[in-house]
Amino acid sequence: MKKIISSIVIFIIVLLAGTAISKSDSVKYSNTMNRLGMSENATVLETNSKKNLVTVIKDLNKKKLTSYQLIFFDKSNSDIGYIYNYKKNDRLPITSGRYFSKSDFSSQIPFAVQGKTSEIEVYKPQSQSYIKVGQRYISVIGNMGFGNSELLNDQTLISLSPNQPKSSKTLRNVVTVLDGKAIGSKESYSAIKRTLHVRSTHKYSPQTDDFSAVKVENNGELYKVGMVLLFILAIAVESYILVPLKYDLQRSNLTGDLKNNYRNGLLLRYLLYTLIPYLLGYVVVNWRIVIISHTTFNMFMIGSVVLTIIIGLHQIFFVKRTE
Repeated sequence: MKKIISSIVIFIIVLLAGTAISKSDSVKYSNTMNRLGMSENATVLETNSKKNLVTVIKDLNKKKLTSYQLIFFDKSNSDIGYIYNYKKNDRLPITSGRYFSKSDFSSQIPFAVQGKTSEIEVYKPQSQSYIKVGQRYISVIGNMGFGNSELLNDQTLISLSPNQPKSSKTLRNVVTVLDGKAIGSKESYSAIKRTLHVRSTHKYSPQTDDFSAVKVENNGELYKVGMVLLFILAIAVESYILVPLKYDLQRSNLTGDLKNNYRNGLLLRYLLYTLIPYLLGYVVVNWRIVIISHTTFNMFMIGSVVLTIIIGLHQIFFVKRTE
């Protein structure tokens, strides 16, 4: 029973580690998420053109451009944005479903990814969710969300494609934001501005009440201390699981192959009580907790598992025991 409780503790430690990383990410990346993942170079292209958005995408596809992303924010409702991505593989944190794929930006029909606190009404006649935009019902393929990033959580993004029928939106109805390598390419940037009949530009600066109030220093230090403590606690629990197993080995009077087989059995029991909760915790964290710093979490898991195996091998096979 004690070993089962210890396994549950290890499972909880993994969940706490995932939660700690997620909370740290929510502060560290809050500004980026409020910019919908766009860089500091993201630029607003001001234009009064009556060009249809789909026509714009078609015209841009005829040109040789470096990677870029365009988001057209609806002036009548800035929580709706029309997005087109050309060779730019950015992703936003998804809470369910999926984010846009490359094929979505060449599809004949639009798709939507909706923020977790979006106020746009969702229709779900069967298993598929839809939102109504204008006179069209658009399939919702995923939901995005991240911490307290209000702009991201409230946003709804709708994919654009050169193969879609013309929409009711024109450039003068939207706020156009460009991001990607095209901004740094004189030829590509000029071609995009000509196509959109751009009059002027300025850096994109989203506005939200808490956007400028994010502080990361203290949270960062506390997070590091917390991760170290969780790592130490995991080692302590693993050592605790070994205590009765080592005692069983010391009490046995086996020798030779029988003793080796007995040691193998003890090691297997130890690994079952430790590695299974690690595996279950890893699955649950990736399923239910939004993490951007996957490398940090993976390093925590790999380090913990490797140390678990080393501790087991060392204590069961290599530590000399008194009879």
